[in-house]
Amino acid sequence: MKRVSLTPAVFHLSDRVNAVAPEYARQPIVPRGPALKPILDRLRGKVTDQLEVSDTHEAVIISSSGSGAIAATIGSCVDDNGFLVIANDVYGQRQADFSEQLGIKTVTYSLDFGVKPDLAEIERLVDEHGIKTIGMVHGCTSVGLLNPIAEIGAFCKKKNLKLIVDAIASIYVEEIDIDKCGIDALICSTNKALHSNPDIAFSVIARDYLDEMAQRPGRIPYLDLHKTWQLQSKGSHPYTINIRALLEFEAALDDFNERGGLTARINMYRDRLAILRAGYENLGLKTFLREGMEQQNIGTALYLPEGLTYDSLADELANWNNGDGECYEIYSAQGELSGEVFRIFNMGEYPLDTYRRFINALETCINKLLKG
Repeated sequence: MKRVSLTPAVFHLSDRVNAVAPEYARQPIVPRGPALKPILDRLRGKVTDQLEVSDTHEAVIISSSGSGAIAATIGSCVDDNGFLVIANDVYGQRQADFSEQLGIKTVTYSLDFGVKPDLAEIERLVDEHGIKTIGMVHGCTSVGLLNPIAEIGAFCKKKNLKLIVDAIASIYVEEIDIDKCGIDALICSTNKALHSNPDIAFSVIARDYLDEMAQRPGRIPYLDLHKTWQLQSKGSHPYTINIRALLEFEAALDDFNERGGLTARINMYRDRLAILRAGYENLGLKTFLREGMEQQNIGTALYLPEGLTYDSLADELANWNNGDGECYEIYSAQGELSGEVFRIFNMGEYPLDTYRRFINALETCINKLLKG
């Protein structure tokens, strides 16, 4: 039985990415040897080329999940003037939690999940607390919505503020104009829309920001991005880095580009969403939406039908077996929405018919549970 992952965590990957591990097992690469430099040089260049920021930004790569890159970027980039975090989902709150634990002066602009941030309130908080850096999430995976990074980026430019954006759930699947949005540090991971494993994360940091970072040590020695960048620019790394995962990252990025890049990836996801969201509507499921916020391309947050629990629905889908060889894993909501919302994502290497079969399974499982 093939477990189709409709989650943002792990899912089936391309043959090209999967082929890296057995080849690496036959011929592993020493992380302190001469083979590391060309891999790092290629990857760092490919990342900034794809994002069209080769002239202004540098990519700094670490062996970590996305949360490691959040901690590394906050701990390395934010100065002593403090950090204003826009927290309207779980991952915005994670930025605030990490910042506080690192001993940084932290001002949290807390909103109900998915509520659009108010620029006037952001300006008030910046002025009141003397903040010089703003942090926010672009793709709010916990609610399936996108934050207005262009609006807030324009505000940061006007006020001469640094802007740190968590793009873990939007890189490679949403339009992100780093220059236009004035993004000084973009936090990224390889395991969502790029379709690689969750072993590598990276930050794309403006060169002038890196110059500023040279004046102060990173707060987490293992995740000091300025130190890491200095060594990576020479083809080295301060600690042991996961070279197999680097090669999987490169395979996924090459595959992404050869399939048509961002435009093709967005179109592929929207084809999937056309099937899924029409199916949700036909089933009478209510989508989680907020005024002024756009939906993500990677998935959809939905209200549970009255009388249904997430655990019962997830269990039915995980044990689905109607002879087509597939069962399905979905995701609960997080935080304050966990009892009323569930989430379905459309990442990974699956044909469109998989999503059609899933809608049929979802309808059958919901009807069975509601009938008791």
